[in-house]
Amino acid sequence: MQNLILTHGFWAIAMVTAFFVGMGWQRSATADRQKSEIQNQASRGQFTLSAPSETGMTRTTSNRTDSGESGPIPKLIQGTSFVEMGIESLAAMSLKDPNQLKRRLAFSHLLSEMTSENAVQIREGLIAAGVSNRDSEWRDFNYAWGTISGEAAFSGSLTMEKVDLYSVISGWASTDPTNAIAFLDQLPEKLAHGPGNKLKTDRLDLEKGVVAGLADRNRDEATKYVSKLLAEGRSDTSRLMETVANEVIRQEGSIGASNWAATLKDGPLKGSAMGEIAEGYARTDPASAAGWIEEFAAQDYATRAVAEVGKKWAEREPLAAVSWLEKLPEGQGQKAGLNSAFGDWEDRDPISAGNYLLSMPNSPKRDSAIRGFAEGYAWQDPKTAIAWAKDIQDPTIRNESLKKVGFAYYRRKPEEAKTWLAESGLSSEAKADILNSQRRR
Repeated sequence: MQNLILTHGFWAIAMVTAFFVGMGWQRSATADRQKSEIQNQASRGQFTLSAPSETGMTRTTSNRTDSGESGPIPKLIQGTSFVEMGIESLAAMSLKDPNQLKRRLAFSHLLSEMTSENAVQIREGLIAAGVSNRDSEWRDFNYAWGTISGEAAFSGSLTMEKVDLYSVISGWASTDPTNAIAFLDQLPEKLAHGPGNKLKTDRLDLEKGVVAGLADRNRDEATKYVSKLLAEGRSDTSRLMETVANEVIRQEGSIGASNWAATLKDGPLKGSAMGEIAEGYARTDPASAAGWIEEFAAQDYATRAVAEVGKKWAEREPLAAVSWLEKLPEGQGQKAGLNSAFGDWEDRDPISAGNYLLSMPNSPKRDSAIRGFAEGYAWQDPKTAIAWAKDIQDPTIRNESLKKVGFAYYRRKPEEAKTWLAESGLSSEAKADILNSQRRR
């Protein structure tokens, strides 16, 4: 959930530059105007100005207005002329200056002067200054390069050792989606590039970049593109729709994104978007997230979203989360939610979680709750977890849960687990999977 939202920060940096450099750091007009503003604020109840005797503090008067002295920020960049600096110097300052404000201003100026002709020189300057693949400056440069140069930027990157093809094609798609998509469609599933074709990039990763760029441009265009891929039989569209959802979250926050997701056509893409949104929404306000998703809880496409809300709410208030889940319509969403909620509750308060399970009548939702408890608790107390798993009524779910518990048991105490396996009643295939699990690690 997290790299897609971090992209394209340089636009914000440009705004910072406009503020710091463009405004010229003009001081307040007159003392009379300041006094008028204070009186207006006080009349609106925004603040009150206490006398020094009321606060016990010595009141000091700044002489900034009288002397015309600059504030601390202008002093900080005083004597720094970005216009006169060359590309190499700006690139070095963008990454190495000890002051973060100077770094941001330098990088913003570097991008503002970027053209198709000097982009490669800027790229080389950043690399010479030690830019890392993890640096936001590297992502933002490549996004800007794709925005300006499109196919030339992407094709040029293919010959280079240090690349960020995702950001390049994302920037390209944000301004020229038709040609970016047409170019992408011609690429192989595994793209070999770089010196000696030693680097490999999955086309799906580039497709996510295209979707991210489309979502920057217009979320409806991005949604239509992903819907088209789904209609063509693509099986990986859920990941692409999550990319769109993350961009909406970045722009509007969880509440705005939840309202957007509710307007989507019912089906798997709506479910993918809801699941991605629910994770962050429930982390900050689980009760509100629950109120949003319960309208869709009976739909299979909302299964992941219900599970995310149940889990995140259980991290704070397990009893409230489980009580909410039990009131939902029976279905996959409720089962998945109870499974995830008890999978967290057992870790925090296994006694309370166990007592709640004992109070539940036998039912499919109790089976799901026990499964979540047993499979989570297996890492703490596998024998107790086995006893709980055996209480699952559905034989298929019971055996699946016992197998999962067996994996944890064998990892923790292999000799004890072998003894248990011999009398577990599990199939020969399940036993073999457990015994061979450590070899696959």
